[in-house]
This record gives sequence, C-alpha cells and structure tokens, in this order.
Amino acid sequence: MWGIMDDLKKVIRGDVDVSTAARRAYSHDASIFQVTPTAIIYPKSTTDLKRLVHYITERKLEGADVSIAPRNGGTCMSGGSLTEGYMVDMSRYFNHVGAVDVAGKKLWVQGGVMHIDAEKRAYQSGLFFAPYTSSRDICGIGGMIGNNASGEKSVKYGPTSANIDNLKVVLSDGEEYEFGPLTAREVEQKKQLPTFEGKLYREITSLIDDNWNLIDHNHPHTIKNAAGYALWELWDKQRSHFNLARLFIGSQGTLGFVTEAELKLVPLPTASRMIVIPITELNQLTDVVKTIMKFHPVTCETFDHHTYELAEKYHPEDAERAHLARGKHMVVLAVFDGDSQEAADKVTADAKQAIEKLEREVLWVDDQQVLESFLLIRRKSFRMLLEHPHDDMRAMAFLEDTIVPLEHYGQFLAALEAILTEYKLIYTYAGHIGDGSIRLVPLINMEKDGADELVMELETKVNDLVMAFGGSISVDHNDGLIRTPYLEQFFGPEMYTLFASVKDLFDPLNIFNPGKKLGGSFEYTKAHIVRSNQ
Repeated sequence: MWGIMDDLKKVIRGDVDVSTAARRAYSHDASIFQVTPTAIIYPKSTTDLKRLVHYITERKLEGADVSIAPRNGGTCMSGGSLTEGYMVDMSRYFNHVGAVDVAGKKLWVQGGVMHIDAEKRAYQSGLFFAPYTSSRDICGIGGMIGNNASGEKSVKYGPTSANIDNLKVVLSDGEEYEFGPLTAREVEQKKQLPTFEGKLYREITSLIDDNWNLIDHNHPHTIKNAAGYALWELWDKQRSHFNLARLFIGSQGTLGFVTEAELKLVPLPTASRMIVIPITELNQLTDVVKTIMKFHPVTCETFDHHTYELAEKYHPEDAERAHLARGKHMVVLAVFDGDSQEAADKVTADAKQAIEKLEREVLWVDDQQVLESFLLIRRKSFRMLLEHPHDDMRAMAFLEDTIVPLEHYGQFLAALEAILTEYKLIYTYAGHIGDGSIRLVPLINMEKDGADELVMELETKVNDLVMAFGGSISVDHNDGLIRTPYLEQFFGPEMYTLFASVKDLFDPLNIFNPGKKLGGSFEYTKAHIVRSNQ
C-alpha cells in the first residue's frame, strides 16, 4: 500500500491516504453497500486530475487493473462512488465558490463544493439553486451532477439537469474541456476539429442521428429520470441547440471528472402558502395530485401514516401541529409561492377550491410553524427509520428511487404496498409526489440468513412493477451498484448497446468508475450488501 502512495505522490501535488482507517471510512456512502477502495486521493488542482488520468491510463495500458471514481459528500444512496480502485475525493480542495452573476442569475463553482456553501453565496444575492435536495446540508455539487439530483422544489424548477448548462470536465485523454449549449452551426464547427473533442462531437451526434427512433421510443417518458445516459436530452426539442454537458449530468463519473459547473439560480420566493390534503383511499391520489399540478406548485410532497406514527414518537410537537395526518393513509403537501402574499394566497385559494370540488378535505395552513412541521416530518421520513432502534432491523434504502406517470400512481402504490405486506415488512414512504416519485424504505434484519437474497428479490419485484406502469427505476439517486444490473432489461438490449458505445467513446480503457451504468452484475451487487449492523 505504501508503494502505491509513493507512486501517486510522484504524480500529483495533492494528498494520498492508504491507511486502513481511511479506506474503511470511504468504503461506505449512504447506500446499503460496502466496497473498500485501494487508496483515497485528494487532488489539489485540475493539473493534478490531468496527471492522474495520464498515470492511470499508462498503468492500464501496461495491464494493471486500475481505475478512479469521484466522490464528494458521500451521500449517494445507490453506491455510485464506491470502488475497489482509487477513490478521488473532490471536496477537500475543489471547493471554490465564485461570485454571483446577479443579472444573469448564475454562479460558477468547483466540482467539490458543498451544496450548502453554494446556497449561502446565492442567498446573499436573494437567489438559490433550485434542485434543493433534502440532503443539501451535507451533499456536494459534484454528486448532484453525477446523480442528476432533485428535491422538493424540483416539481417547479426541475432536477439538476434543468439548472446547469455549462460544465468543465477532465476526460480520458487527460485534458479539460468546457461543454455548454451550442447552435447547430457551432456543432458543425466542433465536428471539424482534428482533436479528441472533435471526435466526440462527430461520433455522438452520428450515434444519435442514426438511432433516433430507437432512442426516442425507449427512453423513459417520465417527468424525471436518472437511469442510463440521457442521449435523448442532448438536442433541444427544436434541434436548434445541442449541449453535451447534459450527457455528464447523471453519468455518475463514468465518462469524466467534473471540475467546474455554472449553476443557474432563481429568485427566493417573496411569499408562500401551504395546503394539506389527507388521502384516506389510494384511488383518490391521482386526481388530487393532477389537480394540484394545474396550479404550478413550488412543492408537492407526501408522507404516509407510518412516517406520521414515527413522528408522534420522535417529533411529538411537530406531530401535534400536523395532527391532520393522524389516522390518514397519507397526506399531500402543496406549497404555492408568489411575488406577494396576496398573489400566493390567490393561487393557493384557487387550488384549494378545485380540490374541494373533488369532495376532498383541504387544510389551509397560514401558521408558519405548522407549515414547517409538515415539511419536517416529510424530510425526516427516512431518517426516523435510520436513526432509531427497531430491534434487529435496520433501514435499507434500495427501493427508494421509483417514479411512474401520475395517472397510474394510485394503482402503483397499492401494488407496492401489497408487496411489502406480503413480506411482512415495516416501512415508511415519502416523496416528490408531484413528479410521481416516491421514497419507500423498509426495515430488514440483515443478519438473518438469506437477507441479501431478500434485498435483490424485492428490488427485482419493485423494478418489474415500475416497468409495468411505464415508470423509471431511477429518479435521482441513479443506477450505482443497485440498479446497474437492471439497465439492459429496463432499456432493452439495443439501447443498452448504445450506452456501451457512449462509454467506449468517452472512456475506451474503462478507467472512470467501472461497474456503474455498464458492466455491473447481480452477483457483485449482492456480494457487497452490508450484512452486519456493526
């Protein structure tokens, strides 16, 4: 191990750690997996990254089994950054936050910047970065880009891919490139370059043009998606602008390392108002949510009765303020904003009236503490399972990233609950219901024989259910270790072959985060599920 460190220290100016303690610490993220890296590298500069890519390439050509994978906040729930190769932690030195372009509502940050630090800078100018993840206090911008993360405000502003246009990326040739929106004429100019960049534009545009019917037919037709490579998003709808940056958003570091990103910012709301709709029967859900969405909420979230019962135990004051949820199957939370309190109240009142015409109960929330309590319970749904003891059981987040079209949501959720009931599992769910996304987390005794088989059996059943309802198996936690083995089934073999062509074009030696998006196996995934509570 110390020989590895000596070799790497000759290559980069940054830090290298091969200690047992560091490797153990980096063998986990927020997922259910454990994979121990060979070393942890902390590059100090883009030059370090370039030199590292050249070094790994040379070693690979010599026959060595080496690879690199990026890591930021360690909050990935799919095992996306876990690797047996060299883990590259971008958060230590790639943490510069630029000045806010107030007029343009933009902010350049380095790839290792934590979301909370970018948020603080944007807030100073009355702006914010709209993906607004529930883990924004501890997650990083690079990880959000890798996973195409989204949050409770994405129902209005979209996921990360809708809020970033420009990226700088170090590719497999060891050079840094900037990618952003180009006109069709500018794309043709790029294709004429006698360089690696020119080759990328020539081959990726040709691949899309030659296979457009296949791509258009086989990509997920859901509001959000993080599965696969987003080939269908590179051209805009008019095919007037092409943006290769979109291919890296959601790619989990498998095509290159993001060094910088230009974030698009939106104004902080002047005023907001919430309504809460209790759902007593799942067949009520679709009409309620579709009605809410007609009024363009900034937030449309949900949590179930299991979540509320945990809140009564662990957050009793908040549960009391949110007592409307007591005894209900689930509740839907809708927040509307406006340029003034009058405007916010007007759109909220219109939404309330429309929902009441469905003969549904609606609670108008004008107490800020009540509003915050409802949102806190929703945000704490997973954490309450995770942090509090349940005998020998523990929260296993592997079914938590599903999305289906809204028109199927009541049926889908009923079928999903039936699966969990069949296995007699305790669980909670909450999520971005306005997008059709749910976060379901069961408790499982992982020390029992066959627990890893149970995990994979449940994952398979739920993925099959999602596909049957025309959904996507990944919303924003991405493929990682848990969903990569299902991608060929989900997209079909022809589409999967296109993904392999993309990977081969950008990373011909497979040095960037192997085993994610492509090359995963059920056996490897199952073998790296953490079995012990220790």
